[in-house]
Amino acid sequence: MTQPAENPPSDPSLTLRIGHADRDEVIEVLRDAAAEGRLTTEELTERIEATTKARFFAELDEIVADLPTPPPSDKIRPRPAQALMRPNVHTEPGQHPLDPLVLRASWENAKRTGRWSPPPFIRLEPVAATAEANFLEAVTDLEVIDVEVTAGAGTAAVVIPEDWGVNIDRLSSSWGAVKSRVPAVPAQGRPLIRVHGSVGMASFVARHAGYFERKRLEK
Repeated sequence: MTQPAENPPSDPSLTLRIGHADRDEVIEVLRDAAAEGRLTTEELTERIEATTKARFFAELDEIVADLPTPPPSDKIRPRPAQALMRPNVHTEPGQHPLDPLVLRASWENAKRTGRWSPPPFIRLEPVAATAEANFLEAVTDLEVIDVEVTAGAGTAAVVIPEDWGVNIDRLSSSWGAVKSRVPAVPAQGRPLIRVHGSVGMASFVARHAGYFERKRLEK
């Protein structure tokens, strides 16, 4: 495995401890890499074991250093430094996986609903409330919309029309709950919401319109 360059003592990746959610995210990356043929079965097993034993972000960075994924320590570094790492900088969030449209629900709900044009990359951050991407009135010609869920203690929700689909195969859970009440495969020509990440202690639900939502749409 490629050895990382020496970091200065002030580097937070050397001193800030990681949690279960951080380990889960790296394990998901490793499994995806193995599925794509980037890692052998032996390498996957070795790196998952190293991930479970890791204590600091620098250790996670080393584990995925030779894979096409941002270093886990990016999340604890200042945003300007992260922006310099992006291959392209867009004026609107959501056009690049390193710059998704973020719905962060700290103590109040964060919802995107009504008539809107969703970008291809969205991140739901249910810290302690509900982060919801509601596509019932969305207007898009995208075939796939990537939705990342970060670990929290609230609720992450995806609401879709009857003919859309939601795939949650790459969404992991530590202590939370993951539920999908919708098809995993969309109708022909309709969008697929591809969900990945880790819910931590939060909950995730994918659903169709509820009673009141249907009534509002009928008006």
